[in-house]
Amino acid sequence: MRKVNYDGYMEKLRVKSLHLYTQWAASGNSSARSNKPREREEDVMLFLLDYLRWQKALDSGMIEKIGTRRYRWNG
Repeated sequence: MRKVNYDGYMEKLRVKSLHLYTQWAASGNSSARSNKPREREEDVMLFLLDYLRWQKALDSGMIEKIGTRRYRWNG
């Protein structure tokens, strides 16, 4: 089994991450997602899907309401 120097490994990752971030920032591209607004029907459908998923989690006990705007994840 190969031994790895953790501090050296993390330093390499930090340098690589910084390099990738600076390239991304220099390119001027904020993100690859579209700025096109959603259609009303799609927006309503996504809201309903999210609402049903939340209610299912509450009913199954995965999420527990512990107060006003406070919940506990029991996952």
